[in-house]
Amino acid sequence: ARACGVSHLRKPLRKPPRQQRAGRLAAAAAAAASAGASTCDVISPLAPITTTAMSGDRSPHQLVDTQIVEGRVALVTLLGASNDDKFAWGTRVCEHRINPPLINAVNATLDAALERPAIAAVVVTGQGKFFSNGMDLRWLDTYPDRADELQRAAESLLARILCFNLPTIAAINGHFCAAGAMLGLAFDFRYMNKDKGLFFVPAVDLGLTYSPGMTALMQAKTPVHMHNDMIVFGKRYTATELEHERVVVQACPTDQVLGKALARAQDLTANGRFGTAKYRQTLHNIKRNTYERAQSALFDPSNFQGMGFGEGDWDEHGRSKL
Repeated sequence: ARACGVSHLRKPLRKPPRQQRAGRLAAAAAAAASAGASTCDVISPLAPITTTAMSGDRSPHQLVDTQIVEGRVALVTLLGASNDDKFAWGTRVCEHRINPPLINAVNATLDAALERPAIAAVVVTGQGKFFSNGMDLRWLDTYPDRADELQRAAESLLARILCFNLPTIAAINGHFCAAGAMLGLAFDFRYMNKDKGLFFVPAVDLGLTYSPGMTALMQAKTPVHMHNDMIVFGKRYTATELEHERVVVQACPTDQVLGKALARAQDLTANGRFGTAKYRQTLHNIKRNTYERAQSALFDPSNFQGMGFGEGDWDEHGRSKL
């Protein structure tokens, strides 16, 4: 197996210190990102889609890039370095808002990871100042009759990540808010940028009511004493506060977030862990039972409850006019 932009050296007799390995892995990821598909082992090269974007399901922009780091970790980057790139309905790509194109791209990447037996963990990060800025409210304003359809697709993705067959780690580069906060919570582990980025779920200020599935997910991944401030009243949290509450594993300087996440992935998958179909299925089963209430609520059609997106009123920046 080839690592993107990394030369395989003779294995040392002892593991290097975690901080040193994190730095080396971050450098490997940077090399992978700069090398491009011609020199990297790309498992899901989602080429730009050129069909009409006005369908609301496709985009002329490439939204996701996936590289293999050190042979067994799929590094997924939500693209959007430029503030100028926008979807046809006006949402900036860099916000990584949850809409049909992003859901389709992430699902395709997860499919590709499962198709490769060598892949033993998935790390997801984002470009720019957002990990995910929540549901795409401007898409919902453009397609109000499809609000429940988008919510169902989003909840299905959350449930899939929550019980995914491989370890999942979010390298949270910036803000993760509203449904984007739930996206981050769905991962097994989170490392967060302490230099920039907030976590909050502001449904009360958007005139929305979180669904039973989304509420159960938040309850499963955060301590009980946070629920009143966080879920009901939309309190904002910094990375340092989330580390104190053990919602994130570590609040890191900007240049260390990805390296720490990749190092954790390497530790989790050492000695062939999660390298077989039985290992993968066992992990999925354990997660499913651990998060049974949230997983069932997110997946169960009879339990679906629309959040009220179809009745929302948003300004030109995608903010509620409540």
